[in-house]
Amino acid sequence: MISGSIVLMQTAISIYLFIIGLCFGSFALAMVDRMKAKKDWVKGRSKCDFCKHKLSVIDLIPILSWLSTAGKCRYCKKKLSVFYPLVELFTGLAFLFSYLYFPYEISGLALSLFVIWLFGLVLMSALIVFDIRWYLLPNKLVYPLIYTALAYRIISYFVNTQGLIEAITATILSLLVSAGLFWFLHVVSDGKWIGDGDVRLGVAIGLFLANPFLAWLCLFFASMLGLILALPMLIHSKKKLKLKIPFGPFLILGLYFSFLFGQSLLDWYTSTFLYL
Repeated sequence: MISGSIVLMQTAISIYLFIIGLCFGSFALAMVDRMKAKKDWVKGRSKCDFCKHKLSVIDLIPILSWLSTAGKCRYCKKKLSVFYPLVELFTGLAFLFSYLYFPYEISGLALSLFVIWLFGLVLMSALIVFDIRWYLLPNKLVYPLIYTALAYRIISYFVNTQGLIEAITATILSLLVSAGLFWFLHVVSDGKWIGDGDVRLGVAIGLFLANPFLAWLCLFFASMLGLILALPMLIHSKKKLKLKIPFGPFLILGLYFSFLFGQSLLDWYTSTFLYL
């Protein structure tokens, strides 16, 4: 009976967090649009991109609003991009799987870590949208993500069992891998290979992971994803040298994967291939 109650409670929390994630995904989309237009993203009202009609509550229900109108504006009937519900779904799933696979038991001080991580996910969703649309990782989003990651790293010291020197050393090495490598590539290429926004994003990655091996895993995963996407585009593109692919979304996906599953993957690899 007790175990059944626990399962029921966990299921309810999972559904709740998924719905909250959908809402925050919608919020991230609205925030990005208003930031780009240099409008107040706190008090501003959402409008249709085409007819500029102010959207009502029924138009702002994540995913369902898009589905209810068959992906069209309720007022001007213009077709809306599937990008909107996909971002909402991505954020909802990101919240859900974060709850299911968070590195710590979500109780006590670790609960604050979970909340900080979810806040970081909202910023990451906004950065993904911004980079895909305009090939830019704006400081107005990257710096708050860095501060969020720093807060996470400081509080995590009081949750895990690492000593202070060990924790600081691991974090510095992680930063050297994630941000240091990008900084080097940025300097060598004069910003042609890697933008300065990616360097700053690397700082947030290093702080969140605080492990050089996880940082390498993040970069490897991001590079593989980027390569998988870039190859078909390079093959079919007539202007290969001018082809631009935003790397920020891949880095964020790499961070997400490494943060939730990286340590388990490293443990499996070590026990399978390096066991003596």
